[in-house]
Amino acid sequence: WPGTAFFGFLARVLWGARVEGDERIPQTGPFILVSNHCSNLDPEILGWAIGYRTRRLIHFMAKVEMRRWPVIGWLATQSGVYFVRRGEGDRAAQRFSLEALAAGRPIALFPEGTRSRDGHLKAFKSGATFLAMRSGAPLLPVGIAGTHRLFPGTSKVPYPSRIVIRVGEPFTLPHVPDGRIDREALATGTELIMATIAELLPEAQRPVG
Repeated sequence: WPGTAFFGFLARVLWGARVEGDERIPQTGPFILVSNHCSNLDPEILGWAIGYRTRRLIHFMAKVEMRRWPVIGWLATQSGVYFVRRGEGDRAAQRFSLEALAAGRPIALFPEGTRSRDGHLKAFKSGATFLAMRSGAPLLPVGIAGTHRLFPGTSKVPYPSRIVIRVGEPFTLPHVPDGRIDREALATGTELIMATIAELLPEAQRPVG
């Protein structure tokens, strides 16, 4: 809570951050927060916007390399973050995700799999779709606008940028608790998640083409 409160204070004071649609955030039960990703500060800002303000701990999935980052790596391990080996079908991360959801706890992940440096929404991977279909938990779509301008180029100093976090209506995908989930179902669900988040973003951050 201290970390998210601190980042929430910075986001409001430095970047005028505001949250729209926060009445849609589930107050109880599991959900899968899915959002676009443009900045290393996105998890902290979303942790404040979605978790701190509703007093719910959200387990963010992060790349395993973050564990070795000075200070930030330690803070992540103290904040409910769990790590995934990208591109390897990490079964431990998958198991943690499903166990957390089964226990009624929310998780969060960025379906793009990495940051979009120009702010435009990139193609989604199917991990969030798989977890939603396997668990039956609702997806909470969120569009975060403006964070791609915080550290332009190789800048280490944050620039002014207005940040808006828009929360969409939770929705579910077909529940497949056991057995194989076919590729077509995964592709359809992934396209729906991406289209839903795109609608929450300003036109300038929607997919190109």
